[in-house]
Amino acid sequence: MKRRGIAQLSACGQAVSAVVLYAVSISGAHAADLGSACCADLEARISELEQTAAHSGNRKVSLTVSGQINKYLLSWDDGFERNTYGSDNRNDPSAIGFDGEAKISADVKAGSEILIRVPVDFSERVDQNTANGEGGFEVRLSNVWLESTALGKVTLGKAARVSDGGPETDLSQAEMVGYAGVHDPIGNFRLRRADGALTEVTWGRLIDDYNGDPANIVRYDTPSLAGFVASVSWGEDDVRDAGVTYSYDGHGLKFEGIITYAEVVVDGTDVASRVDEDTWVGSASILHEATGLNFSLAAGSRTFNLAAVDIDGVSRLPDDADFVYLKAGWLANLNTLGPTAFYGEYALFKDYISAGLEAGPLASLASGPAGCTVAGTACRATGSTADVWGVGVVQNVEAAGLQLYLGYRFHSADVDLVDRAGAAAGAVALEDFQTVISGAKISF
Repeated sequence: MKRRGIAQLSACGQAVSAVVLYAVSISGAHAADLGSACCADLEARISELEQTAAHSGNRKVSLTVSGQINKYLLSWDDGFERNTYGSDNRNDPSAIGFDGEAKISADVKAGSEILIRVPVDFSERVDQNTANGEGGFEVRLSNVWLESTALGKVTLGKAARVSDGGPETDLSQAEMVGYAGVHDPIGNFRLRRADGALTEVTWGRLIDDYNGDPANIVRYDTPSLAGFVASVSWGEDDVRDAGVTYSYDGHGLKFEGIITYAEVVVDGTDVASRVDEDTWVGSASILHEATGLNFSLAAGSRTFNLAAVDIDGVSRLPDDADFVYLKAGWLANLNTLGPTAFYGEYALFKDYISAGLEAGPLASLASGPAGCTVAGTACRATGSTADVWGVGVVQNVEAAGLQLYLGYRFHSADVDLVDRAGAAAGAVALEDFQTVISGAKISF
């Protein structure tokens, strides 16, 4: 989850503000009282004024409050229907955060982190039949941490897994509208057949960047060594992550990269709820500061270790599911408002459906007698391909902590079907899906 803020409020800042307010107050009615009584009363007055402002509860822990509001319009066209929804941008959702920090010694500090997503109309919850995806408050992060300059950092609680952010390294300043999580705006929309019928297969089944969500974990990060940081995390019902990040800033170049490995094992009470999968995800981004040219790459692969029961009753191990995402951008200073970020993107997702597609979704892909006949289990899904390309622009308004953005995407997909003998069946034609996203994010 991304965390950004322009203006931050801390306990130290509150104390300074209190002194200024006090000075103003005594310059009037109490101007004649500028003696020892003033100094003796200063501490009590500061304490009184602090009670009316956000503060950490004690002067040993500094408190930083930050957050953002990110809203957009999602205009979509699935080949037969088109509409425009107002929604919260799932790429970088509206949220408020509270970060506490206390210095224990010159080398050691401790702190806490709370991130709350406000009630929103999430773009991931809307579809052709649902314009309102409203949800409630969500505690996205809630943890405590202890950090040593020499020994590294330990985090305990609901925190970002090491694979959280694995596909998201990006220096383009355009990631709120165009980044590897191309499923975020349309993941709940359903594929539509060329004959106009909606299928039961959602776009989220075919496109996913395999970003690791926060979990209740214990995490360790090493100190930075020549730009490298190694990390491990463990928690939940055996969710294990490891990864390495690298950053460089010099000679007019900025570079960031990460590679992560995640193993998820869930011992469910029934076969359908069990999970055993390994996922590799990595990303890198480079920016040439003089020209503003930048390039980002993300890729990942998921291996499934449990067989799935196919529509014909045979257990098969799904193929590895792979993706690659490419983005080229230009960061330019075209006006006095702030940098303008242009980008073009392309993503390919392969074999996200290869075995075990349920009878309902499989039947919804059939196109009648001339195509794959589902009745009598005469066909099954053996693979899928999805392509996404897009272009867009983001205008930064630095004076207001504001980003205005506009992006277009084109999505296409195919699902491979075979008959009982394994021969290619008459796969149904699927409509393309187009979106235009326009919105604004303001940070505080």
